[in-house]
Amino acid sequence: MTANRRLVSVYNLGLTGYDEVHRLQRRLQAQRRDGGGADSLLLTEHRPVLTLGRSHPEPSLRVPPATIAAHGIEIVATERGGDITYHGPGQLVAYGIIDLRRWECAILDYVSGLEDACIGMLADWGIRGQRSDRGRGVWVGEKKIAFVGLNVRRWITMHGIAINIDPHMSHFELINPCGMGDIAITSLAAEAGKPITFEEAVEPFTFHFARVFGCVAEAAEPGARASSRPRSAL
Repeated sequence: MTANRRLVSVYNLGLTGYDEVHRLQRRLQAQRRDGGGADSLLLTEHRPVLTLGRSHPEPSLRVPPATIAAHGIEIVATERGGDITYHGPGQLVAYGIIDLRRWECAILDYVSGLEDACIGMLADWGIRGQRSDRGRGVWVGEKKIAFVGLNVRRWITMHGIAINIDPHMSHFELINPCGMGDIAITSLAAEAGKPITFEEAVEPFTFHFARVFGCVAEAAEPGARASSRPRSAL
């Protein structure tokens, strides 16, 4: 498919609660399945939350559930693939609501494309991201920096990729990330050796998403109705 037929509306939602964006994804996915709406890319950072993949409904924790609650972190079951993941401020989460049939894109190619977009973004800071036999996502050496999990219904995607920009790394110590007790976690800021904000990562990720998928990424107009309260366009 030619690039000029691959269009995606990009929404910078800023800091959000997980539930509100989860509901938004479901609504947009349903609209897209019914032939309405448009392909969308939602970019956000969440307030602290742990999410569970559909095949792993029991949270893989390193601490008692009461400790999780004491940190004010909710645990939410989802329909995505993968295992337990932490989301919080300082993490760029990219949710694509994409009609893969129109894009003529296989599911595994879409997953690989999300990883490639992250790898391209890391390279902008001089960091070598790569894949690993240990699991999907993006790694820097033996440390994981990005996490991928999808839900696809009738070829329409939701969920996506979460990239550690500069989150509270201690929160990952509460869980076995991706269900692996021996996994090491890193962030863009840690690897670059300097603070980096969510906002600084939005434009580079969007650029590499468009480059990898050969699409035109159009910033949504402020007030556009992807969300009940979108924060801003890119």
